[in-house]
Amino acid sequence: MDRTITAKIADEERPLNYSVEVMFDMSEKFGDIKAALDTLEQNNKAGFEALRWFAIRMANDGELCRRECGYDPLPMLKESDISLRMSPLDYGILKAAVVDAIVLGYRRECEGEEVDVGLQELESKKAKAGE
Repeated sequence: MDRTITAKIADEERPLNYSVEVMFDMSEKFGDIKAALDTLEQNNKAGFEALRWFAIRMANDGELCRRECGYDPLPMLKESDISLRMSPLDYGILKAAVVDAIVLGYRRECEGEEVDVGLQELESKKAKAGE
């Protein structure tokens, strides 16, 4: 569970896991990650609803991962566990955790130096053109 971010939701520490399953569900709901993040960044009810959707989806996915690792099960979260009555500070903290979990989900694990795949492809095309 090294690919999760921990967030406090409904007075419980919960791992947020942005898995492939969550990514596919996000695509069906929002279209693509840019649209999802644009909605999430809005400081209105649509932004709150996106935050709640991501937090619940990723927390429940994280809970399934915990259970697979042999931990005692916690209850799965439901919409009523994340309320509009949360404080603005808690809202900001949860939003930051959700974004961090999404970023972590897309991050590749690399040994050694980071490799810019796009740059490598461009250089390869330039080399072929120069032959």
